[in-house]
Amino acid sequence: MMEPSRRGGLYLVAVKLLDVAARAGFVLVATYALPIAQAGQFGLLTTLVALFAFGFNFERHIDIQRRTAGQPYEVFDRYVSSATGFFAFNWALMTPLFLGAVILMADISPQMAALAAVIVIGEHISNQAYYFALISPRYAPLLLVVTIKNIGLAAVVLYQALLADSPLRLDFVLTLWAAGAALCTAALVVMWLRIRTATPREKPFHFGVDILGQHKASAVHFLLGLIALLVLQYDRLAVGALMSMDQVGVYFRHAALASLAYQAFSVISFNRIIPTVFAAARQDSVAALRGRVLREYLLTLIGAPVLFALLWGADVLTGGVYSERFHLSILLIGVMLVGFMLRAAADFHGLVLNARHLENAVLRQQAIAFAIGAVLLAVLTWRFGLFGAASATVATAGLYLILIATRVSRLIRSEATA
Repeated sequence: MMEPSRRGGLYLVAVKLLDVAARAGFVLVATYALPIAQAGQFGLLTTLVALFAFGFNFERHIDIQRRTAGQPYEVFDRYVSSATGFFAFNWALMTPLFLGAVILMADISPQMAALAAVIVIGEHISNQAYYFALISPRYAPLLLVVTIKNIGLAAVVLYQALLADSPLRLDFVLTLWAAGAALCTAALVVMWLRIRTATPREKPFHFGVDILGQHKASAVHFLLGLIALLVLQYDRLAVGALMSMDQVGVYFRHAALASLAYQAFSVISFNRIIPTVFAAARQDSVAALRGRVLREYLLTLIGAPVLFALLWGADVLTGGVYSERFHLSILLIGVMLVGFMLRAAADFHGLVLNARHLENAVLRQQAIAFAIGAVLLAVLTWRFGLFGAASATVATAGLYLILIATRVSRLIRSEATA
């Protein structure tokens, strides 16, 4: 019989895959059904929501996981309770910046920006449900609520796009998304209050310890995650800043497919193997760890070409009808998938270093790749448009892979000669 912990892990993977599929379905349908310029606005909004939801979190869950591993439930619940004040401080600090960014970059009204503010806070809370469920199985029902919300969003927007008399509009999508985020957040709060077993705070609140201390404890992980996220998203920001909204819409229709591949990779492979690699790092050599993650990487090497083959086959079977209708370029999608495969290989090498507590080395390699890639992105996007932006992401991912793989190889050689 399968062990309870393994069953729980498979359950989380299954639910998260369903959640990713529903969220991707919502984004894909909206991106392809909206008028091309509004698709560009929606794409920029989803990018900014992802960036600021990450900023709200500040990668706090990683430090919580390290501190509460093997501890009773009450200890974990106290850390989660403490993090709620930390998150509220980040909301107050960053939400005005988010509002300014969406109004300026996405060119939307203040009313739509207010809806976007509800969305970004709701998405941050939904993300925490997944992270906390990975740490404590008691929080798994929260992830199920988030998944149901995303399925509902995808179903409604699909109905509106295919069956409703009126065409899909951006204001409808944002209103729907904000309503779903608000209802989901309310349900998560009620469920969390019922699930947690922590006793009330034993010590008085101290801003420097409870808020600033949490920022300090998570600072390195935040910088690592921020650079990683910017490497994945900054091409969209550059396209949004340098090109017309119609061109932005075309780019986001392609980027949404590549993003779906990366999310599936994270759930099916990368996030699933993290606990195994961290546990193995206690006794295995770096060479053994690299071998383990490279075997896992074979799933990506198989999956990405299969996705491209399906898209290319659909285009051939329809005589290019769907690609012409939705302004799609199979070549552009192919370039983006190459960048995804290179980035996935780099992430696995970074996991080896993280398992050895060498996150500062990962940060350095990412920072170098990002600094060089940002300049390359601006130049290539300005000179060659959409293909220039996609090519810059491939070059950046390739550079990061070379840097991080070289660092792992040096570590293996040093272990061999020690």
